[in-house]
Amino acid sequence: MLSFEIEHHPETASTNTLLLGYARSGRPEGLVVTADYQTEGRGKPGRIWESPAGKNLLFSVLLRPPIGIHQAPILTQIACRSIAAALAETCGLACEFKRPNDVMVRGRKICGILTEAQSSPAGLEAVVVGAGVNVNSGPDEIPPTATSVLIETGKKIDRRQLLDAILQQLKQETQGLYAPLS
Repeated sequence: MLSFEIEHHPETASTNTLLLGYARSGRPEGLVVTADYQTEGRGKPGRIWESPAGKNLLFSVLLRPPIGIHQAPILTQIACRSIAAALAETCGLACEFKRPNDVMVRGRKICGILTEAQSSPAGLEAVVVGAGVNVNSGPDEIPPTATSVLIETGKKIDRRQLLDAILQQLKQETQGLYAPLS
């Protein structure tokens, strides 16, 4: 069963970049890196992810699932479902998906996901699933095509509480990947 250990950084270049390095050095599955601020946050190739310090939930999760490299993209969809379920549970938000990697509320982006895999000739070694969830940003702090929990609900929420809900959903959503074959 997947369990999580959270490592928080006030500032880092990118939670995904940091965790990819940790994966190469053999750090265990379930390690979660969070940051209050990223100096080089990334989105889809060629895009940057900007977020004001201390306002939003910026995190990456290290997974080492027993699946083939061609199956790794399913982890992006699992992350989307987990984040949407946690936002519904903790904030009452109805989310939809914009493929391949965005979570939307009322047609505006509330979360972007970046999934990166490491493989060798032997197969898939690690997958890092990173997410930026707009939590406590006001309308003047994010693009007009985006939204946040604060904008949608009028309330600031605790980022750690939302992270815990996301990780609980992720644990449930990934159970089937780790189930023994019968």
